[in-house]
This record gives sequence, structure tokens and C-alpha cells, in this order.
Amino acid sequence: MWLNENAGVLMLIIGILILGALGVSLWILFTLRSQFCVQKLRFTGLYATDRVTRTKYASLTIGNKSVREIAIKEIGIKNGGVAFDLTALYRYKTGLDERAHIVIEQRYSIDFSLSVDELKSLLPDGKGGRLGTLRLYAVDLVGNLYQGRIAPVRKLLADTLRVQNAAGAQKRTVPAPEQKTE
Repeated sequence: MWLNENAGVLMLIIGILILGALGVSLWILFTLRSQFCVQKLRFTGLYATDRVTRTKYASLTIGNKSVREIAIKEIGIKNGGVAFDLTALYRYKTGLDERAHIVIEQRYSIDFSLSVDELKSLLPDGKGGRLGTLRLYAVDLVGNLYQGRIAPVRKLLADTLRVQNAAGAQKRTVPAPEQKTE
């Protein structure tokens, strides 16, 4: 008797439970899909200083957020619209053969660092050494381009250029000492 009288309320409660279960299962499905099917790289660039020698350098990290490994064909830094390939430098610093693939395993990252002198080579000659937005990029074997901004590295390079330009301006404004004649 009670079931017959409250059939509408029971159907409403069961319908809400089914919709909730459907929503949770769709959320789980899309979360797993993004983990397995979508390859994402995360780029981090840090303005770093050596603890002992106090030399400044850029610490760069490329992390693989997916659960599939990604083989990289090219790693580099873009300064504005100009790309500088750092693949050979990365292979040299890590001791890889020049024909070896750079593979970032699932849920893992690769790290490397660039000295201030290596960063200065990222300034294009044709633009008078203009510093644009710096982006760390990677191209996989299929040709997909992944990139991310590295603002702290840009700050390191800008500070270095500012100090270098100030030293050059000071050198030009200081007059040469006069020689005494007797």
C-alpha cells in the first residue's frame, strides 16, 4: 500500500540517484581520458643562484603530466618570435648521444640549467639584442609543439643586460686620467 501511494516520490529519489551516479561516472571518465589520451607538458624556468659560488643561472624543467611517455625531437627557447634550438646543448650536458631520442617518461621530468653566458646567446643579432617574451618549447616526434612562459628566466636575462649596459655606460662616461708633464 505504501509503495503504491509513494511511487512518485520513490521514482523521483531513484531518478536523482541515477543522475548523480551518471554525473560521477562521466566526471571519472573525462578525468581518466585526460590522463591517458591527452599529452601535456609543464614548463618551469627558475632564476637560480648557486649557494656556494653565488653565480646566477637559469634552471629549466620540462615535466610530463600524462601517464604516457613523450619522445622529444627538439627542445629550445623562443625569444619573441625567434626560436633557439637547445637540443644539442641538452644532449651534451646530459651525456646523450646525438642520435638518441629524448624521452620524458610518464609522471616524470627532465632538468637542465643554462649559465648567464648561454642565456645571452638567446638574443637575436638582427634586433639589436632585443629581449622579448621567453618561452621554453618542446617538439615531439609527431610534430606537436608544447610551450610555456618562463618569466623568471627573462628577469634573470634582463637583470644581466641591465648590469652590463650600466657598466658599459659608466665606462664611456668616465674620462681618462690626465698625465702630468714636468
